[in-house]
Amino acid sequence: MKVVSFFLGQMSDPGDLIGLMYKNEATGHSEFLPPYWWPLDNRPVVLFLDEMNRARPEILQSVMDLTLNRTLAGRKLPEGSMVISAVNEGEEYQLTDLDPSLVSRFNVYHFEPTVQDWLVWADAQGIDSRIRQFIQTNPHFLDKDDTKDTYKDSFYQTLSKSPDRRAWERVSDFIKGQKELTDVHIKIIAGMVGMQAATQFRKNLSAFLKVTPEQLLLQ
Repeated sequence: MKVVSFFLGQMSDPGDLIGLMYKNEATGHSEFLPPYWWPLDNRPVVLFLDEMNRARPEILQSVMDLTLNRTLAGRKLPEGSMVISAVNEGEEYQLTDLDPSLVSRFNVYHFEPTVQDWLVWADAQGIDSRIRQFIQTNPHFLDKDDTKDTYKDSFYQTLSKSPDRRAWERVSDFIKGQKELTDVHIKIIAGMVGMQAATQFRKNLSAFLKVTPEQLLLQ
């Protein structure tokens, strides 16, 4: 099935989702033009509504009828179409409270990939092998580490930095092609994943003997 994704948190107007209003000259009535994504071939689609609890209230109102009746601005989605949404949870996010009547229209599941899931993904995506090995032996540094680094400078008093999955991907992009990591590299990495994770990452690298394939096989 065709998947159409919407980032509701970035939408400023319901027209982005339901289409623009125009005057039907034949009837004199105001109607909505079909949005660009509407399935004109009458084949079912999957609508993926990302960041639903970051959306503006007027956007959520448009979602109400869509989730319950598969209807948008008076148009019925093709039979078999599905609506799936994703939300972030946690006090660290700036979120919109969802109406209980909207939540009741969904089946709700908590999804969190395991460390092993991430390692499989990281291998397929070519994440630097040094990071994969580090996370394999230090899985608590993948994300949500309890020991966050709080900056002491008055300007950064409220900021804290801890590792997360996106940050390790940025580290991988940064160190690719760098055979040796210097103090400057580690400081830059600390800005991505926090000082404790960066320090431990450096210790992990120094714990391995640097040998060539010839030394390993012949000596």
